[in-house]
Amino acid sequence: MPYYQNLLYLCLVLSSACLSFASPSFPKRAPSGITISPSAADKETFDYIVIGGGLTGITVAARLTEDPGISVLVIEAGADDREDPRVYDIYNYGQFTGTELDWAWPTVEGRVIKGGKTLGGGSYTRGAKEQYDAWSTLLEPFEVDVGWNWDGLWSYMKKSEAFSPPTDVQASKGAQFNDTYHGYSGPVGVTFPEPGAMYGGPQQPSFISTIQALTGIKWNKDLNGGMPNCVSVTPITVNWHDQGRRASAPEAYYTPVENARPNWVILTKHQVTKINWSGISLPLVASGVEFAPSTGGPTRYVAFARREVIVAAGAIQVHLSPSGSSSLSHLVVARQTPALLQLSGIGDSAILGPLGIQTLIDLKTVGRNLQEQLMSALGATDNGFDLGGRGPSNAIAFPNLYEVFGAQSNTTAQKIFANVPYWAKSQAEGGLSEEALKTIFGVQADLIVNKNAPVSEIFYDTGYPALVGMVMWSLLPFSRGTVMINSTDPFAYPTIKVNYFAADIDMDIQVATARLCRKILTTPPLRSVSFLVPLPPSFIPHPFPFLSRSHADLCSCVYLYSSLTKGEQVPGNAVPDDSERGTDAAWSAWIKDTYTSVFHPVGTAAMMRRSIGGTCSFSPPSECCVDDVWFPAGVVDAQLKVYDTTNVRVVDASMMPMQISAHLSSTLYGVAEKAADLIKASQK
Repeated sequence: MPYYQNLLYLCLVLSSACLSFASPSFPKRAPSGITISPSAADKETFDYIVIGGGLTGITVAARLTEDPGISVLVIEAGADDREDPRVYDIYNYGQFTGTELDWAWPTVEGRVIKGGKTLGGGSYTRGAKEQYDAWSTLLEPFEVDVGWNWDGLWSYMKKSEAFSPPTDVQASKGAQFNDTYHGYSGPVGVTFPEPGAMYGGPQQPSFISTIQALTGIKWNKDLNGGMPNCVSVTPITVNWHDQGRRASAPEAYYTPVENARPNWVILTKHQVTKINWSGISLPLVASGVEFAPSTGGPTRYVAFARREVIVAAGAIQVHLSPSGSSSLSHLVVARQTPALLQLSGIGDSAILGPLGIQTLIDLKTVGRNLQEQLMSALGATDNGFDLGGRGPSNAIAFPNLYEVFGAQSNTTAQKIFANVPYWAKSQAEGGLSEEALKTIFGVQADLIVNKNAPVSEIFYDTGYPALVGMVMWSLLPFSRGTVMINSTDPFAYPTIKVNYFAADIDMDIQVATARLCRKILTTPPLRSVSFLVPLPPSFIPHPFPFLSRSHADLCSCVYLYSSLTKGEQVPGNAVPDDSERGTDAAWSAWIKDTYTSVFHPVGTAAMMRRSIGGTCSFSPPSECCVDDVWFPAGVVDAQLKVYDTTNVRVVDASMMPMQISAHLSSTLYGVAEKAADLIKASQK
């Protein structure tokens, strides 16, 4: 099963890019369009080969092919399913579950990481400014000016965006925005659920008011300005110009130019099996790729790259179902970038050698540093109130450490700083070196304790796991895992070890957030449904802190309350309630029993300086003398080039060194847009 699948719903993972200058002297040819025929690429030469038709891969390819003199081949394992309603209908997300679109990668822990998260609700959020700024601190000093920080990425996030402000009806249901936070001329449609569908019942406003009252968290009319520590009604990725269809990367970047780019070919239902090299001397130069039908088998083809090979296969690996079915509409967050690099001779020699793979670059950090979030869901039985629409849900809270832990927050903050060395040592096998992790965990601890980076997401979900529901997860795990091949078969699943809860703070945060959710479910006004009574126009109803005076004047009413729920349904008696709202032990047992992956894996080909925490003073660190001590950390540099290669780049979620307090799509669009400009600049 392939790794760089969907041309369509690859909104959560990312793409890859790479430079390729050496190639055979075949005549330049520019086939175009989407095809399943390998003859369109076999033994042909392109300027760029993009591995993976997901969010980042399609974005990069679209920007490169703006130059009609540049030819680009995208090889995608999935099919072109842009016309599949399971893919484009965001109002019926979840229909893909259990179908051929639902790719699930097994983990050592017995959980699966699905490949269809971008087929979910399409939430559009961004992380905290300080989290993006932290990326630059993990680079070499001479790379800081490349701009891997908030200011350097925000403009690219906005470049990708075609934001549509809310209508009066949407605004009356809580949709607000800050016009300076958004782009208006990009390809990706971003707006709120269609006016008639957007929830207008009491549930989302009551959730907002309840969590504010319990924690003091601020309400923000728009969290996309780098300050997500708030509760807000968020936009989603839909194109209101196209009947509210999901705004996936293929729909946004490819469909509008499908018949106007003779220099862009997309080969679907085929998988890249390895990167080919022009020699074995360092630095390696990619000459192209080997690929095969996604269904597997011994047949192999080759395509050549004049300039670069761009890897956008994702942080884990993507596979097809045994029948070979798949979708271009999957998330590319969890794909095969690390597995593909390992199959191509780049990785830990201790892993590659026993498999009989010649280690061309002994880059031990490939496939390490895996960070995945995990979620739990709580819900209560409703009393039959009017939902006021069909959704999707779009009220989200991003509380910080102090808002989640309350009176225990200072104790927890002290625990985090005190345990950084211990967690670094315990996670060194799954992560990077102990010394490198001390540095990285120190940055992460500072973001959490001193910069108020949100540690949890609480997503109010009408309908799951009950009509009054909340899905929540810890955002910034300290646990680190690995993705390692166990066979030379490119169609075999790699071994994925996430190491959920390996750092005990991850469970602490999950338990505290679950306890907070229980409080929300059982505290007014969420436990209240509203009915209207007249009131002076100047009064702004308490459950709607986001309403302006003009909206209150339109309402001329006040909300009074009766019981909204009939009591907690999930977890219910599985976690007995008490004065503490459930014991740590009971919550931990329930969470371990019921948690699922959030499907946001990152970090397995991280953009960091090659060594962290050592004494090497040379740039690059590979030039260190034998007496220097340095500790492996990154896989790619600030240009997104794989170390010791000249023309292979990684452009997907695997390049992210740390998790962020956000859904990934906006960030990954920004990464891909920025990567495209870096690639263009390098060719001038």
